[in-house]
Amino acid sequence: MSERPEKFDPTTVTIPAWYRPIFTVVGAVLGLVLAFLVGPLVGWLVDLFGEAPVILRALDQLSLAWVLPILVAFGGIAGFVICTAWMDDSGAIEVADWGITLHHKTDDRFLSKDRMTLLVASEKELVVLDGDAEVYRGGIEDEMVPGLRAALEEHDYPPLADADPFAADFTDWIDGDGRKDAAVDDLLRTRKRALADKKDGKAEAALEKLRAAGVAVRDRKGRQQYRLV
Repeated sequence: MSERPEKFDPTTVTIPAWYRPIFTVVGAVLGLVLAFLVGPLVGWLVDLFGEAPVILRALDQLSLAWVLPILVAFGGIAGFVICTAWMDDSGAIEVADWGITLHHKTDDRFLSKDRMTLLVASEKELVVLDGDAEVYRGGIEDEMVPGLRAALEEHDYPPLADADPFAADFTDWIDGDGRKDAAVDDLLRTRKRALADKKDGKAEAALEKLRAAGVAVRDRKGRQQYRLV
């Protein structure tokens, strides 16, 4: 069986663009519904609190012929803007024959195909494994998964798995429980404090040191979990 030829054009995976018109239409429909509720809503707020927001009172003074197009247009624009912000925050994944590039708003990261034996998309996370070692773990929107699965197949990667085979090996981190080296505890402590202080760079640096020490880390329900590789 002959080898598949290299495909030099990378495939870029994002949230599908057709979500924009969906959000726009939904926003417009909500605006339409709100147009008919402005009067009753203002009356209810006045009865309950003695006043209503200025914008609602101003709209209530207009005829439905004016309120309807205003709120439909506002709802449509709001839906479009919300969807665009969501898509921008979700970033993009560029899949090429030689590796994957993860594009985010503040940084980009390249992962070589040579260091990938399994890719997992589960619980809104993308996990890249090299044997039992964790190369990368980060967020991914469910809406990007079908596109990523197709791109990986197109570029001859291992199939995208639905579950982390090492998920059961993770355990909650308990500071100073004696089950790990003191240096590992220090790094886990540093990462936890950095995340709490929203110092993403410091948290990422601690995570890289943990991976180099053979420790995989994930966050679940506000708690830090780890497994030893």
